[in-house]
Amino acid sequence: MAAAVVAAGLGLTAPAHASSPSVQLQICNNSPQTGTAEITGLNQHDARVSTPLTTISGNGCRLFANWWWKTGQTVHVAMRRNSLTIWDFTLSSSERDGSTVTFSLT
Repeated sequence: MAAAVVAAGLGLTAPAHASSPSVQLQICNNSPQTGTAEITGLNQHDARVSTPLTTISGNGCRLFANWWWKTGQTVHVAMRRNSLTIWDFTLSSSERDGSTVTFSLT
């Protein structure tokens, strides 16, 4: 428990306590324009969830720390810049449990 508190204080992520193999997502905004993103999909416990709206600066990346996504599914990433765009990304079931997967939005 103390290690998780220290890790959280350092900005590190805690290990997943998952019912299913799962990964964290990092979303990169490959546009110079700042956007607001939301991820929707099945979490590590097979529950459909959505992240809070999160700002990602232009040409920047954001790790959605401690949000764990079940592998072997398609997640939906919605990004609003001038207009709303939705991307579908497949999380391969071969992704290493506990790893971070990066998706780039153009």
